[in-house]
Amino acid sequence: MKRRLLLFIALVLAPGPGCAPTAESGDWPNVLLITIDTLRRDHCSVYGYAHDTTPHLRRVAEGGLRFDLAYAPTPTTGPTHASILTGLYPPAHRVVKNGVALAARNETLAEILAAQGYQTSGIVSSFVLHARFGFGQGFSVYQDDFEAATASASVSTWEGQDVEKGFDRRADATTRRAIRWLWEDRDRERPFFLFVHYFDPHSPYEAPGAFAQRFPPPDPGAGEGIQASLAFRQAVRNYDGEIAFTDQEIGRLLDAIERQGLSEKTLVVITADHGEGLMDHGAMLHGLDLYEENVRVPLLLRWPDRIPAGRVLAQPVELVDLAPTILDLIGVKSSRAFQGRSLAASLRGDEPLDPDRPIYLHRRRFDAEYADGIYVKGRQFGIRWGRWKTIDAPDQGRTALYDLESDPQERTDRSRSDADQAARLAEKLMEWRRSGTSDPAFRGLSESDREALEALGYSE
Repeated sequence: MKRRLLLFIALVLAPGPGCAPTAESGDWPNVLLITIDTLRRDHCSVYGYAHDTTPHLRRVAEGGLRFDLAYAPTPTTGPTHASILTGLYPPAHRVVKNGVALAARNETLAEILAAQGYQTSGIVSSFVLHARFGFGQGFSVYQDDFEAATASASVSTWEGQDVEKGFDRRADATTRRAIRWLWEDRDRERPFFLFVHYFDPHSPYEAPGAFAQRFPPPDPGAGEGIQASLAFRQAVRNYDGEIAFTDQEIGRLLDAIERQGLSEKTLVVITADHGEGLMDHGAMLHGLDLYEENVRVPLLLRWPDRIPAGRVLAQPVELVDLAPTILDLIGVKSSRAFQGRSLAASLRGDEPLDPDRPIYLHRRRFDAEYADGIYVKGRQFGIRWGRWKTIDAPDQGRTALYDLESDPQERTDRSRSDADQAARLAEKLMEWRRSGTSDPAFRGLSESDREALEALGYSE
């Protein structure tokens, strides 16, 4: 009996297949995942922006790698974060808009790492990611409390939910909490997964202190209308100031990691949940469309001596790739079926990324016809495939095709002049919509049946 009991204990404690290192043995690295709300890639100096808004992100890129074509699956905070944490597209995890809770059946990156012995901590800066919406799954510590006196947004109700205290927390307060956790609450005998979300530079654009004056407002040039107005230019100036403020706070957090001697053993991942309109296509904010300014985001990874430094990868990737990539890089096996791809082999330089990979995009359904003066009725779907991009609004009877190589600002609809390309992308996009990317309950249904169910609310 004693021998059988010892054998049983050994089997229970043994690592899973392919997981030779264990969290308890100290062989696995730490993971620091940083997301920045509402950060346009083209307003980051690490991506060539004229003003030096992101010197600390540039330091990360110089010590690691930068993705040039990284896409959020949706231009909205809740759905994109659900995709980052699950490796699934919004129609699959069903968080298709803010305020919809991530169901417990969706296994998160935090849950997978916690099961392997990681200490998991989440520090978020907006009520949008409150634990009541399912984002705390797998975190032993999840800090989602905000003080009304220091919040940048004054909100009492949001998406049908009462906001009892504050709606958000500024970047410096979030960094202080993260550093305090590292110094005081971290279990030094275990690796950690620390998820830090920064709300800045989300509207209202109120850069603190000297950051409000750090950069000049954009030159109006010969432009007319709102983008040439002083109010708009000052808003952009403050938006850039908030980016620089957040970058400073990320630098403070990374410095704390270094002071504790953890840099060499910490995989750092930095990205954004979506961008911001800034009137490029008539919308000042985000969430209303699938244009590049809303869905193309920064993505940086650093892990000294494991990821070659100073590389720029120009092939397209998606944020649904992050969960499988992180697990693959650190050597954690999971039985979870991800829709994203592991990029680990490419990051190590073992194999190239696919330059012709299709990128899929989704925007929630709007029942109203207009929002902020933009015609938004129904849903939008999008695909980027090579140089071409289609945005399909089936409920509006509208589809547009753009050649991003010759028209990166998406000004000219080529759906008639390049009908063959339009048909090719439309067919690929429809394959994605029918392929099981949505909830399993929808598989095998015709498109009309799906739309009928979605009209009854079953898509959310």
